[in-house]
Amino acid sequence: MAARDPATDWRSYDSVADAYARVRAIHHTLLARDLVALVAPTFRGRALDVGAGTGIAAQAALAATGADGTVVAVDPSVEMLRRVDARGRIPLAVGGAPGLPFAAAGFDVVLANLVITDVPDYGLALADMARVLRPGGRLGVTVWGALGDAPPVPDDEERAAYEVWAGAAAELADPDAVERAAREALPWGQWFADPDHLREALVAAGLARVELTGRAYRYRLSHADWLAAVGTSAKARYLRHVAGDDAWTAFTGRVLDGIRRAVPDPIACVDEALLAVATRPGAG
Repeated sequence: MAARDPATDWRSYDSVADAYARVRAIHHTLLARDLVALVAPTFRGRALDVGAGTGIAAQAALAATGADGTVVAVDPSVEMLRRVDARGRIPLAVGGAPGLPFAAAGFDVVLANLVITDVPDYGLALADMARVLRPGGRLGVTVWGALGDAPPVPDDEERAAYEVWAGAAAELADPDAVERAAREALPWGQWFADPDHLREALVAAGLARVELTGRAYRYRLSHADWLAAVGTSAKARYLRHVAGDDAWTAFTGRVLDGIRRAVPDPIACVDEALLAVATRPGAG
């Protein structure tokens, strides 16, 4: 999760930070709060939010640790960190895993909310997160996926809206190239949708007592907000990069017209997530 230059790397979240903070983050807040509740930071404890983005998990951890606790947020995107509502209470650092700029065993809790699917090497990233945990400390991780054999299933309205988006996108760029780019940006998205893979990765990082939980989150988005949310995805960031701003603006206009004809407003959406908590062995 090394820092990326937004001028040369379309994978950077810098260009979509506003939309992410306005649309995506608010609907990921329940997931972040659930993760913090499962990890259960101690009052006055020290917590690290890795890949903090706009800081929704850090905010939840700060509420749990109290006024005398310490919560640090680290992310490779400067623009995402600019949107953390820190109010002087959450120290911010630019960086990622591996390569976390912190000493070993410095935190009671480490959070990685929707992060490990994005890193080039999840094994190294998880090992680095385990490194900065004190013995007995807990790592909390979330990924998109569902418990059981069935893969996550979007709501019918959301599926119909995405079909409009994908159809218009195919006119703008080669669909196979878009798929390859998305896999490059999220190399472990499908891999970690399997709960067994998530458990195995945490154990391989030297962690123990892995507990997995599945949750579903339902909400509604207006047509415009749904389109803005999809615009933060890896496929959309790549598409905008190859098409250019003018073509992208025309594309989003066509998609908005299409979903207005095809789907009720607001659109019913569902996110299914896996939440995992694991402990670094040793004295608590």
